[in-house]
Formats: sequence, C-alpha cells, structure tokens
Amino acid sequence: MPSTNLSTSLAPSFSHIYIEKKALKHPKSLEILGRFKHATIIEIDHYKDLFNQRAQDFRAQKQTPKLILAIKEDTFLYEGSQYADGFGFEQFYYTPTMLNCLYDCDYCYLQGMYTSANMVVFVNREDFFKATLAYLDKPMLVCTSYDTDLMAVENLIGENRDWINFAKDHPNLHLELRTKSANFATIKDLSPSQQIVIAWTLSPQAIIDQYEAKTPSLAKRLASINQAVELGWQVRLCLDPVIYTPEFQTLYPPFIDEIFSSIDPQKIFEVTTGSFRMSSAHLKVIKKMGHTDLAFYPYDVKNNMATYEKSIESEILSTMKEKLLNYIPDTKLRLWQT
Repeated sequence: MPSTNLSTSLAPSFSHIYIEKKALKHPKSLEILGRFKHATIIEIDHYKDLFNQRAQDFRAQKQTPKLILAIKEDTFLYEGSQYADGFGFEQFYYTPTMLNCLYDCDYCYLQGMYTSANMVVFVNREDFFKATLAYLDKPMLVCTSYDTDLMAVENLIGENRDWINFAKDHPNLHLELRTKSANFATIKDLSPSQQIVIAWTLSPQAIIDQYEAKTPSLAKRLASINQAVELGWQVRLCLDPVIYTPEFQTLYPPFIDEIFSSIDPQKIFEVTTGSFRMSSAHLKVIKKMGHTDLAFYPYDVKNNMATYEKSIESEILSTMKEKLLNYIPDTKLRLWQT
C-alpha cells in the first residue's frame, strides 16, 4: 500500500483508540494500531458499550472523534434503502464495515442516526466476504461506502483495496466505491475492473465551503477523478444532493461547466443527480442540534421522507438535466426523483 502521513494528520482525532478484547489479536487490528504508535489504547468489552451510550454530544465529538476497533458478529449485509439508487441491480446491498465518517457534512443523515460521532471499524472483513458469497449465484451490487467514506481513510484501514481484490475472484460481484475524497492514489496501483465503479460526490465550491466540513476542495476531487479515468477506471459523478439556495441558477450550471472543463465527459461512466432528501426522523434529530440552516428549511414530508416541494425539485432536475446533456448523452444520466 502506498505510504502516507495520514496517521500523523489524524493523530489529534484518533489520539485514543478503543479496541474490543476479542479484536486485540486480529491481524487487521495489529495493522491499524501499527499506524498510530503514539495513540492511547483502551481495551473494552463491546463497541456498543461506548458507541451506544446515551447523552453523548455528537457535535462535540465530531471535532475530535475517537477510533473504535471491533468484531462484527452478525448482519454483514443490508438491503439498500429507498433513498439510494440500486442502478438496476436486483440484488442491491451495502456493507457496514465502518460506522461514521471522517467528514462532517451538514446534510449527512449519520448525525441523525447515531448518538456518537466516534468511528467504528470492524476488523473481521473476512466474515463480510463470507456473507457476500451466499448471494453470488447472480449479479450483485455492494456499496462499500454507504454509511461512511472509506476512501477518505483508505491508508488507515485498506478497506477498498481488500474489496477490490476480493471481487477479482467473483465475477458476479459489482462494487460501488463512493467518496468525496481526493485519495485515489491509495488504490492507484490496482488494475481497473468493469465490476467496479468509483463514485465521486461533487458539489459547487460554495456549497463545499458552507456545508461540507473537512472535505477536499472541488479542484482536488477533480484532479483525483482525472487520475482514475486516465487509468481506465469506471467513474460515476454524483451531483447529489443538490442543495437549493437563492443562488441555485447562478451556482450549479457554472459548476457543471467547471467539471467538464477539467474532465473529458467521454471518459465518464455515468452521472447521477438529485435534490436533497432525508428521513424525516433523522432530520428531526439534526434540527435539535441547531447547527445548520439546512435543518430548518420548510421541506415537504411524505412517507417519512423530507425533501423540497415539487416545484423546486422540478426546477432542480430540469436545470441539471438541461445543462448535463450538453456534455453527456441521455443514456449516461440518471435522475433521482422523489
């Protein structure tokens, strides 16, 4: 794996690493701990004793999250939710190999789903692979970064690398590796595969500055994407969620121009776009935190999903579609409509 100073840069956040006693001897635990030689190691009985504690302050923890290494004992795959695109696969699953994310986006549902901002890494990924084998009699899509961003910490845990290598031996296994990172170099040495799509979430720089704390700039993401497409990787651009602001019409069309002034549209596998949407239950929790104006927008709520009213969603989708079709054919565009 390429060398990096990632463990040094994360030291303030991961100054303490909690580890289940049953995970102490696992090779992946030893590998990860070896990257944090100055961290304080604390043994625990079960990750939930720490992660699921009541009365935790998610926003405070997010400033300096701690790392928890654990053994996952059951439910290694979950069916994809109604809020996500399964891209036509009858079998669409995600795998919770890591809980929580290094980044801190205001529109992220994780802050409404978990009481803790600490990050849990399940080190026994061999059990995730074993569970996946049961479904591989026909094509299957597994999203590896569904509740996290694995590429952001790839040099820490090597998760994407292991999944890519596992997929090589199983032709029915298709992977989506979603990320906002600029860390493609961490897997650059691997051979691209038609079974794997790297999906980059992109936003205008103004949206990144306001709502996507800790994430790389748009320019850095585009540079990472260019590395990937030039090496032959399938790349999906996810212009999603689109955040509606009074400046929407002057913000998003030039953003699309900026993307394709940097990236050859013919080398892009697919583009997806859709407006902001979230479980109303998660949004309610985020609203109580009171840290982002996004939580207080007067969304429409239907079937427990909060999103923009239909007229705004229609404006978003029609504007994005019209602009994107200047660069890509309709066959490469997927619109998410509630």
